[in-house]
Amino acid sequence: MEWKFAQLTDLMDQVGFKDNDIEKFGLDPAKSIVREAIQNSCDALDIDNGKTQVKVVIKEGKVEKSLLPNFAKIESHLKNCIELTTDPSEIQEIQRHIDAIETDTYSYLEISDYNTIGMGQVPFESLTQGIFKSTKFNTGSQGSKGVGKAAYYASSYLRTMLISTLNDEGNRFRGVAKISSHLSLDVPAEKLNYKGFYGGVDLVDNNDIPLLFQRTELGTSIFVMGLWTSPGLDEEIIYEVLRNYWFAIYKEQLVVSVNDIEINATNIEQNVAHYFTDYKDYKTGDKQNPRPYLETVKNGKEYKKEIANIGECSLWLSKNDDFNLGAVARFRKTKMLIYKENDLDVGFAGVFLCDNKDGNVFLKEIENDAHDIWSEKINKNKKDEAKVTLKEIKEFIRESYVDYSGMSGKSSFTVDAIDSLFNFSAGGRKTKRKTAPKPDTDPKRVRTDDDSDDPIDPIDPQTRVRRIDSAKFKAHIDPADQSIYYSLNITGTSNAGVQRFRIHIGTDSSKEAINIISSSSGQLNDNVLTLDISQINLVDKIVLDSTFLVAPYLVSIND
Repeated sequence: MEWKFAQLTDLMDQVGFKDNDIEKFGLDPAKSIVREAIQNSCDALDIDNGKTQVKVVIKEGKVEKSLLPNFAKIESHLKNCIELTTDPSEIQEIQRHIDAIETDTYSYLEISDYNTIGMGQVPFESLTQGIFKSTKFNTGSQGSKGVGKAAYYASSYLRTMLISTLNDEGNRFRGVAKISSHLSLDVPAEKLNYKGFYGGVDLVDNNDIPLLFQRTELGTSIFVMGLWTSPGLDEEIIYEVLRNYWFAIYKEQLVVSVNDIEINATNIEQNVAHYFTDYKDYKTGDKQNPRPYLETVKNGKEYKKEIANIGECSLWLSKNDDFNLGAVARFRKTKMLIYKENDLDVGFAGVFLCDNKDGNVFLKEIENDAHDIWSEKINKNKKDEAKVTLKEIKEFIRESYVDYSGMSGKSSFTVDAIDSLFNFSAGGRKTKRKTAPKPDTDPKRVRTDDDSDDPIDPIDPQTRVRRIDSAKFKAHIDPADQSIYYSLNITGTSNAGVQRFRIHIGTDSSKEAINIISSSSGQLNDNVLTLDISQINLVDKIVLDSTFLVAPYLVSIND
């Protein structure tokens, strides 16, 4: 078995070493590998043989270079990449990979699945050779353009992976490297393509595969060869498994083993509580917390509704004062987290699930490549249908929330009491300023803390005169059409004057501005609300661009 790189001709692109997809996935390799690898495994469940649960084994190890005939030649191909570039940043990046090469062994990360069907020739060739091509096992699978395979290359200093698979036809084994166009090892001045292969796509005898990579059970094993050194990688992987796949594990669709630590339906609650000791959650990023949502599915109230294009869906809602985000997490049939939205008040959490086959297919078609959003903008052919579906999901959440929170039948209710606007406490006390503020040169800067344009107290220059004592929102349901509007009650001071605001929703961990449709007392310009708060008790009727309940708060805009 030898490495083979095609000769680079004048009709082929010369490809550099720095790859956008690889760099993107390399920012968070644990998350990238977990989401890409496990969703591929979940797609391949061997339903025909009565399997109901996928098992994924993720483990680190080392293999002697001598056990892989001619494999180490990839190192020479990597070193020759430098010869075809004059870009200093490219040279530096290639050298970083070369410097990581180990002496006698290769570190690797193995991701193997069981109770799956393995890969036939077409999906095997697609995984190793396809560009923006993904051949999945069913139409409702997670995959789209196959760009997720860059996660494996990003985790390897050799930019190399080995794939071993067994399906009902037999075994296949192949290595693939994605480096850059480079000079040949054997023919002077000959240029080679950026992608190379170690083996082919045809069936092979399992005994001809190096022992570590042999498979005797149906399924697929992917080995990231030349694993970057990353202390604590196993713990990072466990965190990402829990963040992204807690639902599939809880529902006994998935078992994941990370370096011999098995996470299953029996211990999922214990593991989530161990790794996430509180409920503080974030909408995106590496601090997301699955605990509020697991407890919501376990202890919350379930609602069901038929939704256009995706059929019957479920929604679980629960209340806990420690739920800081007020979000609903979205899932499809594979029960991998797609995304969250702030649909609820702080103190509530929700889980939305479309668990039927047809709905799974539709949602996959309006999902982006990273599997972290549903949008009518993803698929132009489904734009109108997607708008209807996503609107009905929002309405389902709002209607269920109104019922669950006890607001059904009420014409108004308190959404949020903001008695500490600009970090002030109510009651008119003066606030000490630690240091003089710096001049604000950006008129559009949004401030959520003490604003320097409040007037200075002439008696005590170290304090400011309060312009607002308190601001409270109350939400109202219009009985005519069940739409939601908000009343804003501001207690100002006589010297307050005209102030400019935006309205945001969310918490400290997830903030976003929301569009203002109308205001009864103020003026609107470019989504900025201008109010004269010199009126001691100003009440403003506000309509926001949202069909569901939100928890709004004011954010000051400097002049």
